[in-house]
Amino acid sequence: MPVPDAAMPGRRQFLTRLASAAVAMSTSGGLLAACGGRPVVWPSPVVRPKRGGNLKLGLTGGSSADTLDPHQGVTDLDYARFNSLYQPLVWLDPQAEIEYVLAESITPYQGSLSRWVIRLRSGITFHSGKELTADDVIYTFRRIITNGYGGKSPLAPVDLNSTRALDQQTVLVQMTKPYSSFVEQLAAIFVYLYIVPSGFNPLRPNGTGPFVYESFTPGQRSVFVRNKNYWKTGLPYADTLTILDFPDTVSLADALITGAVQGAGTLDGTQIPQLATRGGIKAVASPGGSIVPFTMRVDRPPFNDVRVRQALRLLVDRPQLIESALDGQGTLASDVFSPFDPDFDSSLRRIQDIDQAKFLLKQAGHENLTITLTTSPVISGTVAMALVLAEQATEAGVTIHVQDVPPGTFFGPDYLSWTFAQDYYPYSPYLAQVAYSMLPVSPFNETHTDNPGYISLYNQANATPSDSALHKEILHEMQEFDFTQGGYIIPAFPDSLDAYSDTISGYSICKQGNPLSNFDFEHFYFK
Repeated sequence: MPVPDAAMPGRRQFLTRLASAAVAMSTSGGLLAACGGRPVVWPSPVVRPKRGGNLKLGLTGGSSADTLDPHQGVTDLDYARFNSLYQPLVWLDPQAEIEYVLAESITPYQGSLSRWVIRLRSGITFHSGKELTADDVIYTFRRIITNGYGGKSPLAPVDLNSTRALDQQTVLVQMTKPYSSFVEQLAAIFVYLYIVPSGFNPLRPNGTGPFVYESFTPGQRSVFVRNKNYWKTGLPYADTLTILDFPDTVSLADALITGAVQGAGTLDGTQIPQLATRGGIKAVASPGGSIVPFTMRVDRPPFNDVRVRQALRLLVDRPQLIESALDGQGTLASDVFSPFDPDFDSSLRRIQDIDQAKFLLKQAGHENLTITLTTSPVISGTVAMALVLAEQATEAGVTIHVQDVPPGTFFGPDYLSWTFAQDYYPYSPYLAQVAYSMLPVSPFNETHTDNPGYISLYNQANATPSDSALHKEILHEMQEFDFTQGGYIIPAFPDSLDAYSDTISGYSICKQGNPLSNFDFEHFYFK
């Protein structure tokens, strides 16, 4: 990384004050060590987990709109509740690896990528005592698809009319087209795909998860108790789980320091080294694959000109942005997502080139481009990243007016309509992220990308076995499109920043980008 100029410290202090006021959307403890300027967690000696205790964890970003409906979540507080009460068929674990949960297996039927068999684990019951069956899976799919909930994206090819139960524990899923990425898409969007019982009433939470509902006050707290009939022997460890909502990361960190909570998720970059020096607290920075993209609408001027999109990418000083806006808590990215996907093309690299950016802007007739960037403190670092980008853009003659709006406004009626804005996604495998945000039918297509060639490649990839050489070739061609023509500027993969009291353990590094060990609270325990 280049050495910051003399003006950098003052600017960084200003930016981190902004970030500190922002409202954020296996078993190991750890000893802090310095590595590349950011803390990492090294495994501590194995400690035998103990049962009992009242676990209290804090996050920011909730509101009176918080929900207990596991298919309508928006914030980290929602997902933290859902993962405690409910479970998906599969998920991406904290190491970003596919792990089967309620499903024992999901395999092509007789070698066809258009028909899949889901085999459920036996002996699993909902909190009500009802046994989990194939009918519950079909009911869940139907509820999500017919209501157009966020989990509809990975289920888009499912033919509900032809999908049926083969027996109590087996579902035959008929697709409308080949769908080789079915399992990874289910896993990637697990926070929208929790299985509920037939006839589910969201006012009466009833899942298969490690904790059972006791009380819920939107925007304040949720209280759950240990599921005594949980299908995983010996889990969870805690007797009760309380999830607390804080207005900002400053009050959240204070709660951790005073012992009001034992875990604090999605903190700011400046807080990690400060907390790391305090006795009794372990700071955990998880280098991961989440993205905070700058989103350019490719169907609106000036971004309907690919030369403008490329110029904006070329004017970014990525190492400086990571150092300034993220306090060094991030990894370089080059506008392509899904770094842990086995078919990720690591050869695509972009560095700042001001001269080329100016040339492209002049060629496009936008030498003195002035644009508005809409941002919001929806996750730590967004506003700071926007301000750094605006400053860097001046070197190419571009004026960026930063419009900072409240999260409620950002995610209001104009969400997905902003011409130039930001967003946030935890890590997903490549095709899952494409389905989520890069296709005309995607639920979160902020860039309004609608490219027939790209869509064709996506369909070709799903018609090809995921472990084949042709599949990799197709994904590399798609990533080349993202790199040269797409509507995202992805300068970094930000670290996920959490901190814990040394009275607890059971958490781990989370490569996926979700806070608090990917909401995996069943493994947290008091020492």
